[in-house]
Amino acid sequence: MRFSVVILDLNGTLVDTLDDLTDALNDHLQSQDRPTLSVDQVSQWPGENLRALLKAALLATGPVPTDLDISAQLQYFRERYEARLGQKARLFPGIAETLEALVKGGAKLAILTNKPQGPSFRLVQQMGIDRWFLYLLAGDGDVPRKPDPAGAEELMRRCGGDRGSTLLVGSSRIDRNTARNAGIRCALVDHDGSKAAHGMGADYVLDGFAGLPHLVLGPPSGGFTI
Repeated sequence: MRFSVVILDLNGTLVDTLDDLTDALNDHLQSQDRPTLSVDQVSQWPGENLRALLKAALLATGPVPTDLDISAQLQYFRERYEARLGQKARLFPGIAETLEALVKGGAKLAILTNKPQGPSFRLVQQMGIDRWFLYLLAGDGDVPRKPDPAGAEELMRRCGGDRGSTLLVGSSRIDRNTARNAGIRCALVDHDGSKAAHGMGADYVLDGFAGLPHLVLGPPSGGFTI
């Protein structure tokens, strides 16, 4: 086994929630008498946290908001996000089969997300993937958000891994930076064939999830490629 602990991002890596996020942002923008956004527009923004996404949406649709404006609106947007999450969400192809193969192969799995804990737990349960994960740490929990390494380090400790045996799997530059800050390897998943992940400096890039069991469970090799 190459990696005994695998830490995975949730939204955008395991579950496609872009439609739900776009609907939540548009609900909020309409309440502020601002124009709505397309899915393509929202997909261009890094999903760091709800505040960053709300700020990006406000910047794209009208007068530049102050930090106080954003803070005042954040709770209302959070409520809309929680109400929308899961309505159109779907697992990316091959997720269930991959998680099953990893666990059967002896890997310990955990989730690290910057999104709020309550909605994230519900989403994992709704998607039927909760049985494969030992832990979930979220953005409003006791550890700082990614790219701070504390969450990855805490999950690594809980799962009994070390830096050499832990892999972080995500889909964005923030996941790459989190892994780098924690001193662990990173694999980014290119779900849409855009090849954007290939330029982010990850240790591995996967074109979909089919190659992840081979990466995690396969024997070490100096010429290892995916």
